[in-house]
Amino acid sequence: MKTMKILCQTRNNLLNGLLVLIGISILLLLWSFSTGVEGRIWSGTKYIDQLIDARLKEEGIKPSKQSSDAEFLRRVHLDLTGKIPTVEAVVSFLEDGSRNKREKKIDELIGSELYLDYWTRLWTNWLIGRDDNDMERRLGLERWIRASLARNMPYNQFVTALIAAEGNIEENGAANYLLRYELSPVDLASHTSRLFLGLPMQCAQCHDHKTEAWYQEDFYGLAAFFANIRVEEAFKMDKDSGERVTERYLKNVPKGSVYMPETDEPTPPSFLDGTRPTTPTVKQRQALSKWMTAKDNPYFCHAIVNRIWAHFMGRGFVEPLDGFGEEYPPSNPALLDWLAKDFMIHGYDLRYLMRTLLNTKTYQRTSETNKSNQNDDLYYSHAYVKPLTAEQFFYSMLESTGFERLQKRRDRGQLEEMKRRYLERFLFLIDNGEMEEVEAFNGTVPQALMMINGPLVNDSGSHKERGGLLHYILKTKRTKRARLDQIYLTTLSRYPRTSERTYFDRYLRSSLYRNDALAYEDLYWALLNSAEFALNH
Repeated sequence: MKTMKILCQTRNNLLNGLLVLIGISILLLLWSFSTGVEGRIWSGTKYIDQLIDARLKEEGIKPSKQSSDAEFLRRVHLDLTGKIPTVEAVVSFLEDGSRNKREKKIDELIGSELYLDYWTRLWTNWLIGRDDNDMERRLGLERWIRASLARNMPYNQFVTALIAAEGNIEENGAANYLLRYELSPVDLASHTSRLFLGLPMQCAQCHDHKTEAWYQEDFYGLAAFFANIRVEEAFKMDKDSGERVTERYLKNVPKGSVYMPETDEPTPPSFLDGTRPTTPTVKQRQALSKWMTAKDNPYFCHAIVNRIWAHFMGRGFVEPLDGFGEEYPPSNPALLDWLAKDFMIHGYDLRYLMRTLLNTKTYQRTSETNKSNQNDDLYYSHAYVKPLTAEQFFYSMLESTGFERLQKRRDRGQLEEMKRRYLERFLFLIDNGEMEEVEAFNGTVPQALMMINGPLVNDSGSHKERGGLLHYILKTKRTKRARLDQIYLTTLSRYPRTSERTYFDRYLRSSLYRNDALAYEDLYWALLNSAEFALNH
């Protein structure tokens, strides 16, 4: 009896122990699922830093130290939202003592409304430039891009939807990409190869490429995929108004050809690897998108990884971005290959790619150099200083002048329309409205005059303008220290240094102004027009 009792107790203990082990295993499994993405991101960032550091060691370069919190915050806001952070965001971040606050800030910004606004504008410019001759077409594409980014559409699906777009143009905003180039097979072959594959195929339009292995027949074989697109109109009666409404549809037609110069025979569609599609002619753009986004395509993932890396780091592995080939070898081919493969493995997830890059030590290094790396412009030993793009400069100026606060009585629709009109004027003055790539703001004379005399600066920088930003600061901040803090936080997203406080004290004492408020006007104007404001560093 005693033996049986012992055996029963032992069995119960074993069962209880087994249940505990099963419970622990389940908890570990659940934990691994819940933290899997985060763990993979941290694994990726660590590997990136290892490859970068290994290359720096080979080159005998000592990397710069990590950026300050204020430097990091301003940089990541510009890179993810296209504008400087608010004063409240700066103060909150600098006072946050948590160890993982940078990681949390990255997660907070990616997918935010500001992120969606900025990356929608960015992708629109990459796809169709700043040409807004057809505002309806531009807005249609913007709506589609924003919706795609909001649900984090995988990049391969994003590109497929653009290249193979068809159907009702009003309902399918992706079709506006093809319409921007007037359905020209030559223009579409040139742009799609540059943007989505990183290849300078446009050079082969008139002659065989002089430095790369691309021939005219390669270019026109690619162009032939776009030869059978047409826009057709249909009419229907609107149920509510009873009026006849015209609808436009993008369709594939059975016939369509392109011809190489000085040839009489049409060029058949052919992929850049020399093969030809086996699908019916009417579905040839679908075949092209399938080939472009295939896992074994040597350019697709490399091109977008290189573009996103360049956006964050200031320089791509391959420069220019559409320079993939023999002439411009990558500065770190092993890392570029790994990033492209990792991007593909993780489902072409752009947000995953961004988080992986932004959490690296490489991205978070300071732009201040040392003797070892002051001439490095290839190996990412320090943060490369980037001039703000025209859009970044414009929206940062709106933030630093308190434009939205001044217009707080207007509804969002009115406010966005005012911003658009100001931006159009701004782009016109700096004379770059036709650029396809988002070029750096270069500080032209018309722009400088607009800043000095324009209403944005004058209204916000006047101590007399009721409701203006400087008037508000001087009214609500009573001490010199508090006023300086607020002005620096508003314009440069940091607190003033001790030397800057000392300099301003000296300026006040030596100033001929009877009213100290005029000296604060000078300071605000000088900071807003400084190189530190105009650069992403």
